[in-house]
Amino acid sequence: MALVIGCDVGTQSSKGVLLDESGRVLETATATHEVAFPAPAWAEQNPNDWTDAVASIIARLAAAAGPQASEISHIGIDAQVDGVVATDQNLRPLHAAIIWLDRRAVDHTTRIAEIAGADQVFKITGLNCDSSHGAPKMAWLLARLADRPRWILPPASYVTSWLTGEVAQDDANASSSMLWDVVKRAWSDVMLEAAGLDSDLLPPVMSSLDEIGTIRPQLAATLGLDPGCRVIAGTGDEHAAAVGAGAVAEGVLADVTGTAEPIGAPSLRPLFDEIDQLVETHAHAVPGQWFIENPGFVSGGSTLWGAQLFDIDQATFFELAVAAPAGSKGLIFIPALSGSMAPRWNDLARGSFTGVSMEHERADFCRAVLEGCAYALRDVVDRIDQMGLPTNDVRVTGGGARSRLWLQIKADATNRAVRPVSGEGTALGAAILAAMAAGWYPDLATATDKLIDIGEPVMPESNAVEILDTNYRRYRATFDGLEPTYGSG
Repeated sequence: MALVIGCDVGTQSSKGVLLDESGRVLETATATHEVAFPAPAWAEQNPNDWTDAVASIIARLAAAAGPQASEISHIGIDAQVDGVVATDQNLRPLHAAIIWLDRRAVDHTTRIAEIAGADQVFKITGLNCDSSHGAPKMAWLLARLADRPRWILPPASYVTSWLTGEVAQDDANASSSMLWDVVKRAWSDVMLEAAGLDSDLLPPVMSSLDEIGTIRPQLAATLGLDPGCRVIAGTGDEHAAAVGAGAVAEGVLADVTGTAEPIGAPSLRPLFDEIDQLVETHAHAVPGQWFIENPGFVSGGSTLWGAQLFDIDQATFFELAVAAPAGSKGLIFIPALSGSMAPRWNDLARGSFTGVSMEHERADFCRAVLEGCAYALRDVVDRIDQMGLPTNDVRVTGGGARSRLWLQIKADATNRAVRPVSGEGTALGAAILAAMAAGWYPDLATATDKLIDIGEPVMPESNAVEILDTNYRRYRATFDGLEPTYGSG
């Protein structure tokens, strides 16, 4: 029986699925990795931790396949976007990976904006001129490395190049670099010049479904795979998650609730949020489509932070939140622990609680974190609606989809039905891309209809809708009031 593997390289962990041609997930595997915060606003990972995690996952999935491991024909990799890894000619890292959470390159971002113009950056790339994106981080690295790198790779490309020895990326990853002309689908000379970068440093761009090459023979033997197993270009994590949620055609909005919470919808044309620039225009993992998205505020990362703050685990955090009433007794949380992506982009913004009183308990703080993230979701959903892109079907995937409370809060905050997508949606999205490359399905719509499991809709509750609507307006007023203080010390 034909088999494929999909693997998601996330922030806190990597996950993999073994998929057979009938659409069954035969096995899953997970491996964790650490994030280092060596200075304020810095966030790094050891890129070899990713490859160690992927090796562990693939080996376990191959072992689970038993004698049929030789039938694993394709591997799809997705990974966190907006990270950069500088390597030498032999693909050895020259520096720790600077990941999406990192905001160290503010000065380089300012310089790019001064040279190219922030509005021009948005017009060309579809992206905000923001230090979360790849170009400023690349410029920071080039200014500090003793030796010029041969490659500067996004995380997915680092992993696929380790698997194959070949360097490539898909256009969804390229479109998050702040160097890619998202309409022409080519490197922008204007942006490369503004960032002081050369396109020769960047991986060649291809479709997410294209095969890069086969696994290196010695590595294949170590992992228990046939050396003819092929690796595809793969994609970014939010793009794979959208595929895993079935957001492969207009009308479906994917809410990917992981460490961050990317929210977006497919479009058949490159739409631009020229008014607020709250949402960006990326290439989608679906060939020929765009993905209109907010790349994600710190969401699941906020619940992890809250659990650590109260010295409890995340399961207890959610149990406490259930005990608090809708609206958290007026407590408001701004989910900007590493800059804000909603209601406006501001890399100097920081999270806050307001409305605290003697009556508030731990449970109220826990629920307020979930509600604050839901208000940011509403910011994005409302803006995509205003742009005229249909979002009739809101699907929640990722770890947050397993919390009935959080689903209910999302439904109440947005006043619309939301539907959970079961399973490891992001890794499944990578596996679906691998299955497409293997020729199992005629198109992605057919593949996702067959392979994904969508739950019953969670409907908004009228009383909670009214309470959260009032608090949403307080959330917006709080952000507006605090924004002038961000970065003031």
